[in-house]
Amino acid sequence: MKYNIAAVLTVIGFLMVGCSEKAPELATQPSATTISQNNPELKADGEISSMEGVDQSTEYGSVDERIAAIEKDIEPIYFATDKYRISENELYKIDKNAQIFNSELTRDLSIKVEGNCDEWGTDEYNYALGLKRAKSAKDALSVAGVEEGRMSLISYGESKPVCSEHNEACWQQNRRVDFKLLP
Repeated sequence: MKYNIAAVLTVIGFLMVGCSEKAPELATQPSATTISQNNPELKADGEISSMEGVDQSTEYGSVDERIAAIEKDIEPIYFATDKYRISENELYKIDKNAQIFNSELTRDLSIKVEGNCDEWGTDEYNYALGLKRAKSAKDALSVAGVEEGRMSLISYGESKPVCSEHNEACWQQNRRVDFKLLP
């Protein structure tokens, strides 16, 4: 009888230790030196050397003109089939986009993080996967210093394809997260 009680208490102890709250798992970010080697627009300290096409000294006639000029430099994040974890070769885009989102030109703007999928899977599955992709990108941007309160999430599932052909190259373009700036 004593043996059974000890065994039960041991099992309960293991269960309680194994149920602790864990922080969300994010892909390890490469160092700034690695990032700058993969993307010539970034300096070794992670700063953007230039925002191509965006003159930071220009006074824009409207917020919409400013947004249109800045969005040209924001890069989408692409994902593997059925995955929502950001791959290591896409991480430099998170850092580049974070630098843009934290620049003087964009600090007063909100960011809509849009999750997208290819045409495979049910509508429900694709909306859920798109939301997981958007959340993954939001979490990575937050780790890179972008204020979470500025970001909102939306999933378009497979309803906003950028390519409509039925081949792997096209499907890869549709497995992405886009970023839109909002006034």
